[in-house]
Amino acid sequence: MHDTNISDWATVNDVSGRKAYEVYTKPLEKGQLDDGEYRYIKLPNALEALLISDPKADKAAAALDVEVGHLSDPDDVPGCAHFCEHLLFMGTKEFPSENEYSQFISTHGGSTNAYTSAYNTNYHFSVNPSQLQPALHRFSTFFISPLFSESCTNRELNAVDSEHKKNRQNDMWRMFQLSKEQSKADHPWHKFGSGNRESLLAAGRKVAAAQALEATKTPESAINVDKMEIDHSTNSQDSSLASSQKSASDADDGGPAGRETRRRLVKWWEGQYCASRMKLVVLGKGSIDELSEMAVKLFSGVPNRSLPPSPLIDSSPLGEEHRGIIIYTKTVMDFSAIELNWSIPWQTPQWKVKPASFITHFLGHEGPGSLHSYLKNKGWIVYLSAGPSSGGPGFDWMKCTILLTPEGFEHHLEVIRSVYAYLSLLRDEALPTWHQQEIIQLSKINFKYKEKQSPASYVSRTAEKAGRLYPRDKLLSASSVSEEWDEKPVRELLDKCLTVKDGRIMVMGREGWGKVALVGEEANSSQQRTWLKEKYYGTEYFIRRLPQDVITQGEGANWIKELALPKPNAFVPANLEVDQKQVDEPLRRPLKIRSSSMSTLWYKKDDQFWVPKAHVHLQITSPITTVTPKHNVSTRLYTNLVRDALTEYSYDADLAGLSYEVSNTAGGIHISIGGYNDKLTVLLKVVLDKLKTLTVNPERFEVLKEQDRHARHAKLTSALAIQLRQEYENLLMEQPYTLSDYFTRYLLSPTAWQPQEKLAELALLKAEDVQKHIPELLSRLHIQAFVHGNMEKDEAYGILRLAEEVLMTRTLTPSELLSDRSLLLPPACNYVLELPVSNKDEVNSALTYYLQVGDVTDARLRATLGLLAHIASEPAFNQLRTNEQLGYIVSSGTWSASGSLGWRVVVQSEKNPTFLENRVDVFFEETLRKLLQTMSDEEFEQKRQGLIDRELEKHKNLVEETGNFWNHINNGYHDFMRRTIDAENLRTLSRQDVLSLFMEKIHPAAKNRSKLSLHLRSQTVPSPKFTVAASVALLDALKSRGVVVQEADYHRQSATEPPLSAVKAFWENHFKSLPNLDQSDAKALLKTMDQFAKEHSAPASVDEGHRKLVNGVVHVRDMAAFKAGLIMSKAATPVVVYNDMDAKL
Repeated sequence: MHDTNISDWATVNDVSGRKAYEVYTKPLEKGQLDDGEYRYIKLPNALEALLISDPKADKAAAALDVEVGHLSDPDDVPGCAHFCEHLLFMGTKEFPSENEYSQFISTHGGSTNAYTSAYNTNYHFSVNPSQLQPALHRFSTFFISPLFSESCTNRELNAVDSEHKKNRQNDMWRMFQLSKEQSKADHPWHKFGSGNRESLLAAGRKVAAAQALEATKTPESAINVDKMEIDHSTNSQDSSLASSQKSASDADDGGPAGRETRRRLVKWWEGQYCASRMKLVVLGKGSIDELSEMAVKLFSGVPNRSLPPSPLIDSSPLGEEHRGIIIYTKTVMDFSAIELNWSIPWQTPQWKVKPASFITHFLGHEGPGSLHSYLKNKGWIVYLSAGPSSGGPGFDWMKCTILLTPEGFEHHLEVIRSVYAYLSLLRDEALPTWHQQEIIQLSKINFKYKEKQSPASYVSRTAEKAGRLYPRDKLLSASSVSEEWDEKPVRELLDKCLTVKDGRIMVMGREGWGKVALVGEEANSSQQRTWLKEKYYGTEYFIRRLPQDVITQGEGANWIKELALPKPNAFVPANLEVDQKQVDEPLRRPLKIRSSSMSTLWYKKDDQFWVPKAHVHLQITSPITTVTPKHNVSTRLYTNLVRDALTEYSYDADLAGLSYEVSNTAGGIHISIGGYNDKLTVLLKVVLDKLKTLTVNPERFEVLKEQDRHARHAKLTSALAIQLRQEYENLLMEQPYTLSDYFTRYLLSPTAWQPQEKLAELALLKAEDVQKHIPELLSRLHIQAFVHGNMEKDEAYGILRLAEEVLMTRTLTPSELLSDRSLLLPPACNYVLELPVSNKDEVNSALTYYLQVGDVTDARLRATLGLLAHIASEPAFNQLRTNEQLGYIVSSGTWSASGSLGWRVVVQSEKNPTFLENRVDVFFEETLRKLLQTMSDEEFEQKRQGLIDRELEKHKNLVEETGNFWNHINNGYHDFMRRTIDAENLRTLSRQDVLSLFMEKIHPAAKNRSKLSLHLRSQTVPSPKFTVAASVALLDALKSRGVVVQEADYHRQSATEPPLSAVKAFWENHFKSLPNLDQSDAKALLKTMDQFAKEHSAPASVDEGHRKLVNGVVHVRDMAAFKAGLIMSKAATPVVVYNDMDAKL
C-alpha cells in the first residue's frame, strides 16, 4: 500500500517561502540500465507526480492517470467514463479550439492517445523535447477547465457509437461483455463499459420524455421527439454532410436527450475527477528542478474536490448462479476455445509474493509433465495460457484460456476435468521453495536489465502503476518483481478460490455444435438448446450447470499420472557479464564481415545499451518457398511443425528471457533468437537441428477426411492444419479496413496468394507431402545472418558456421538472390476494385485509397512525400473523422514496398465506400490544397522541424536497433543512413516543393496521377429512410391512438429523414414509458411504421449521383488479369556496397 509515513516526505518552498510541494525522500528502486533521475512529489492540491529527467531523451512525454474507470459509471449511463475520455479533449477555456492540442502535438513530431479501463482512465502524449512545456500546458487544462463543448456532444456520441460498432464483430469484445453480463446485476463489474449511443442517451431520453409529458398540460404540447436523433449520416451519401441538414443546435448538442446526457456527464465528472485521484508522470530533457517547477505551475490548478480514493470493491462479481456453470457461446471467427475463470482476492496488496502469478506459472507451463503437454499429446489443444487478470480495486480474476482442436471441442469436458486435475496436483503436492526462488531470481534479472522503451508507453504504464497503491519507492519494480516466498496465500487461493464450484467456464466455437455432446445431453441433440442473446453485441449463448460427477472428481486427488511439477530451468542465465568497450560514438550501421556464395554475415557489437543480451537473425533463402500456393502452404506448415515440436524444450528458455521464432517469408525461412546471450547458441543449435531433421508426426498431421456435401470435399484434421485453415478463413472475417489494406497489397505484390488459393491447396495436402517438401526446400539455399549485441566477432562467425554445418546445402545462383519486387501502377490511371465484406453481419465498409508516387530509393522524393504526409495527417483525421464523422477508423500516411513509394488514406465507415472516396477527394481539394497554399512560413517550419526531429530520434533499446538494421539488411537496400539522409533533404525543402508534389501526384485533377482504391462494401442492408411523407402519416396514427406529440419539434426532426430503425427504436422505448398506452396499440403503431416507410419510400435516385465516381474510373473485374497487366519494379539493390572484412572490432 502507499506509504503513510510522514517522515518520508519533505516540504519544498518556493522563492517567497511558501510551500510549493512535498517531495518523497526515499529513492525509487530502478533498473541498472535506467540512467534517468526520478523525483516523486505531491502538489498542494494532493495530485501526485513523478518527474523523470533524461538529458539523453530525444522525445518528451507525459501521462495523467485518473483512478476512475467504467466501474464508476452511473448505473443508468453505461459508457459515461469512456464518453468523458472522448469529450474531455474537445477544447478548454484557455485553448477553446477543439483540435488545438492534437494539432500542436502532431506539428511537433508527437502523438496522443487515451484509454478507459474498468478502474482507470489514462491520457498521454509524446512530443519533441523542446516543446514539452507548451504541450504540457495544453494538456493540463483538460483537467482544470475542460469545455465539454456542447457543439461536440453529438459528434462524440457518434464517435463512441462508431467505436462500439467497430468492435461488435470482435470475439474478444463479445466474450468480455458476455462475461460481464453473467455476473451479479448489482455489482459494478456488470456494467457495459465501452457504451454506445443508445446506452449514453437512454437516461437523457427519459428525462426529456418526462419533461415533455409535463408540458402536455399546455394546449400545443406533448412528448418532445428531439431525442429521436441519431447519426443520420448513416444512410446519407450526399456530399453535403447529413449533419448540415439539421439545425445547428440539434446537429451539435444532440437535442434535449444529448443536452441532458452532457449535463449528467459534467455532474459525474465533478463527482469523480479530483486531483487526489490523479497521478502524473512527466519525462523530459530538462533538469529535475525544471520539470518539478513545470508540474507544480501547470497542475496545481487541478481541482481538489476533497474526494476520498475510489472505493474498494471487495465483493466477488459472481453470485451463486454464476459459479459452477458452463456458458456455451458462438463466435464470429472460426475457432474453438475454453476459458476457465475464477474471481480471486485483489492481488496488489500481495505484490511481494504474487500468489496468483505463482500458481499460473505452473498451470500455464508448457514443459514436460505440464497440463499443456498432456492435452497436446491427446491431440485436443493448440494453445494454453494462464494468468491473473485485473478486475478492479478490491478484486481480480484468474483465467486459463485453451484453444481447442476439433477433437478437443468434442472432448471439452475432459479438457475441463484435466485443468481441475492439475489444480488438484498443486493442492496435494509439496511446493518446494526453489520454485519461487527461481521466479524471484528471473524477475530480478529482468528488472535489473530492463531496457528503455518508447517514452509515451513508459509514462502511460508508469502513471497507471502509480495508482495501484504500491509503496512509492517500489513504484517501478513492484508489478514485475517477486520478492519473497509465503506459501499461505498460495494455499488459500488454491483451497478457497480455485475450486470447481467457484469457477465459471466459457466454451466457445463457431462450427461443430451439432456434433458435440454438451453437458446434460447426448450427441447430436442440439434441438434441446435454447440460445439466448447478449444485449449489446448479440452474442448467442446458453448456460448449463457442471455435472456433480465433474465437481466430485475435481475436488478429489489428481487422477492423471502424466501430470507433474516442472523441473529446474536449465536456461536461467548464469553469465550476465557485459563486455563494455567505450567508443567515441556508436556505430551507425552493422558491419558486413563475410560474404560468399553460401552466406553473408552482418555483425555489430553492442556499443551503447550495455545489456547481457544479443539478437540473431537468419534469413534462409530458397527459390521455391512460395513459388506456388502449394509450396507456400507446405512451407508454412513446415515452420509451424518445427515450432510445435520444440514447444516443450523451448518453454523454459522463454521463461528465462530467451525466445525464438521460425516463420516463412516470401523468400524463404526466417529464424530469430533474442534475449540473454549466455545460452543463446544452445537454443539456436536445437532449432537448426530440428529444422534440418524434422519428421512430420502423423498424429499432429492426420489424413484427409471427407466432409458433407455442403462443405469442401476434404480438410485436414490435424491440429496444425486445422489451425492454419482457420487462420486463412478467419483472415476474411477481419475488420474491413484490415482487408481493404490486405487486398491493396495483394494487387501490387507479384508473388502473393489469396487465402482461397491457399485453402484449396491445404485441403489436398497430406503429411507425406510436407515431409517430401522439406529436403527439396533445403536443397539449395543462401544464408544471410545478422548478429547484434553482447557477442564478440568470433562468436558471430561461430553462429554462421553452425548454420552452414547443420544445413549443409548447395548454393543459389546470383539471380536467385534478388529481392522481391512490386507491381507498379501506370501513369494517369484511376483503378477501383470493389469487393464485398465477407462477414455478412459486419455493418462497416472500408476504403483504402492508394496513390503511387515514385521509387522508394529517390531520397528527395521520399523526404517530400514524408513531409506532405506529416502535414496532412492531423487535418485528415480532424476533417474526415472528427468533423465529418465518417467513421472511427481514419488514417493516412506513406506506404512503401520494394521498388515503390506511395501514400494512402484508410477509412472504415458505415457509409458507402464510393461516398467515402468522394469525401477524400473533397478533402484533397477543399482542405489539404488550401492548407498547403495558405500555410505560413512559420507553420511550415514547425511542421518540417517536427518531422526532422522525429527522423533523427535515436534507438531506445537493443531490440529497436536490431529491428531497424535487420529491416535494411533484409529488404536488400542496406540503406542504414536513410533517416539521416531524409533529415538532410527535409532541411532543403520548401512549401512550394510539397505543394508541387501534391498537385502533380495526389490532387484528383493531377493528369499523371497513379491511383488505386479498394472498396470493401458491407453486405448488411441499411435501414431505409423514414421520409417526411411517412412521418406525416405516422403523426396521424399516433394521434388516433392517443399519443400526444409536440408537432413543431416533431416536424423539425422529421425533416432530417432519420433511418426507420432509429424511429422504431425511439418509439419502442417511449411507448414503454406511457402507462396509459395499451401494449397492443404500441405493437400496432410499430407495425405501421414499417408500412409507412414502404408506402412513402425515398426516390431511388435521391443519392445515386453521390454514389458514382468521377469519369475515367476503371473497375478491376479480374484481379489476376489486372496484376498480369502491370510492370514490375526494379529489384532492391544496395544503395551502398559495404565490405568490412578487414574491419577491426
